[in-house]
Amino acid sequence: MNVRASLALLALAAAACRAPAVPPGAATGQEESGAVSEARGRATRAGSPAAAAAEQITADGIRAHIAYLASDELKGRDTPSPGLEMAAAYIAREFERYGLEPAGDSDGYLQRYPLMRRAVRTEGVTLRVSGPGGERAFAFGREYFVAPGGAESAGGALVYGGDVERLDSGAAATARGAVLVLELPGARPQDWRPVALRGRRIAQEVGAAAVVFIMDAGVSEALIREEATATARSVAASQRPPAAYLSAGAGRELVRVAGRDLDSLRAARAPVALQGASASLTVPVVEENEYAPNVVGLLRGSDPELRDTYVIFSAHMDHVGVGRPDAAGDSIYNGADDNASGTAALLQVARAFASLAQPPDRSVVFLAVSGEEKGLLGSRHYSDNPTVPLEGIVANINIDMIGRNSPDSVVAIGQEFSSLGLLVQEIAAEHPELGLTVAPDLWPEERFFFRSDHFNFARKEIPAIFFFAGVHEDYHRPSDHAELIDTDKAARVSRLVFYLGYEIATRREPPQWTEEGLAQVRAMTR
Repeated sequence: MNVRASLALLALAAAACRAPAVPPGAATGQEESGAVSEARGRATRAGSPAAAAAEQITADGIRAHIAYLASDELKGRDTPSPGLEMAAAYIAREFERYGLEPAGDSDGYLQRYPLMRRAVRTEGVTLRVSGPGGERAFAFGREYFVAPGGAESAGGALVYGGDVERLDSGAAATARGAVLVLELPGARPQDWRPVALRGRRIAQEVGAAAVVFIMDAGVSEALIREEATATARSVAASQRPPAAYLSAGAGRELVRVAGRDLDSLRAARAPVALQGASASLTVPVVEENEYAPNVVGLLRGSDPELRDTYVIFSAHMDHVGVGRPDAAGDSIYNGADDNASGTAALLQVARAFASLAQPPDRSVVFLAVSGEEKGLLGSRHYSDNPTVPLEGIVANINIDMIGRNSPDSVVAIGQEFSSLGLLVQEIAAEHPELGLTVAPDLWPEERFFFRSDHFNFARKEIPAIFFFAGVHEDYHRPSDHAELIDTDKAARVSRLVFYLGYEIATRREPPQWTEEGLAQVRAMTR
């Protein structure tokens, strides 16, 4: 998952195990009749078909899936890459082994989507700034390097946003249409890359024209030269703004030309509009056409009336591929937690559903998407081109990074937006054997509900909920290895997810948005 890697979040994640369950009615303000509640209790209590199916979900099963998906053989499952294709083929074979119907393209399990990629054409790169201190053109390859975005040329007034790690989208909103200047901590690429990604996502969210990062003083000219000569690529479908990464010295010079002093800006309350200053960035590209896979399996429902309605489970199978080596010389970003853990859960939940003697009333779709790390591309394609009728989809349950941090808690993001919040709390309470507290969103300022694959279903006004256990020190690093996964926790979270999906698939009344939740989604997507 694309989130800020910060050890500080570990403490927040640990707090989840102490967080009280959301009281009945708190998430939605809705009440459930005693008869319906009792019916649900009968459906999921020990000895029921659902409970027997849930026993198919095991820590050993989670471990086996992660061991393969996060192995060096798949080389980090970048989108697109041979390793990603291997992951997709593995998932398709598992779906077939479980007896799921293929629900991709051409009667197969795979759904492919076009992936036009942009590579930087270095000879045409420019960065210029003008302001009260004059004009300045910076030297590409010596003072800065670039990352391509949705536009080849961008420019506008300068807005200083301060430290990326302290930035939130509300404060950054003043940078709409402007060039957002951000400070990027960390001398090592594994430190600043995920933080820069977060900065670009916020810039995209608020509509900034471009981003200029001022890098840490520890970043060497040799690294800037190396980054400038590397083949920097982006996905054409991504509308992130183009970015320039300036050395610390060049960043000070940019602020001086803008008529300000960097130290005084740091002392001010960001963001600060740099009056009378503007910048322009040109990042010309060449385009390359490729395709990437999603994998889709279907369990057909058993009720003649409800079988044409669908519950969709989703998880992204991609990660970030091969990158700069860490101190140990490891360059493969295996992504065991992000998101081999969620993909393993998807497979185990699919196996549990397939083991039922009688399928649930509604049909169930199991969707492994790619391109999440490139901007939610696979889930966006599926939600725009669903292989089941869009109007029949009643809920999406998304699983991403569930294998680390507090062993007895998981965060379910989006509880307050729909009746799914109340439902998951009641299911957790009725299954004390899972030993799980389902915490509310511990990081509301990160706006995670709007930043993972479930959002592409929410933007279609399909109620969605997102299971997530928080980031950690190995996030987006080569050290995100399989042996660090708490497979017992991941299995218990998977059983909780199974029970939630089973309940939705057996109820006649589908999940409903809260009025405020739907209003927030519409505000983000209209």
